[in-house]
Amino acid sequence: MLRWSLWFAGVTFLAVGGTLAALAQDKKSVWAGVYDAKQAARGAELYTRACAACHGQDLEGIEQAPALAGGTFAQRWDGSALKKLFERIEEMPPDDPNKRLSDQQYIDVLAFLLSANKIPAGTAALDADRNGLAQITFLATKPK
Repeated sequence: MLRWSLWFAGVTFLAVGGTLAALAQDKKSVWAGVYDAKQAARGAELYTRACAACHGQDLEGIEQAPALAGGTFAQRWDGSALKKLFERIEEMPPDDPNKRLSDQQYIDVLAFLLSANKIPAGTAALDADRNGLAQITFLATKPK
């Protein structure tokens, strides 16, 4: 009975450890090129039309609307999953829910924000899938 318990505990430990290792490997940072340039360009157009009135043409922030590029922005979101940032963007504009965009439009705006924060583009567009976004971490500086 003791052997069986030890064997079962060992197999369980290996299975859980393997699952955790696989989950850790799925995580990546924005520095892996998580959006493409076309998507960021679409996002720039949407930003100008839907966001710039509050956040400024240069993403510098106006009055109570925070800056969306630069040190303060990077520091605020450093270490956060892109899912969290995407969900925050989805809440915009807070004062007029009728002017809200589609998930695809919000994800394009997010791609533009990454571009504006000097995160390099990759070869594939960023997807609005929340599970996928939860696996991507915004890092203010490129890992070594």
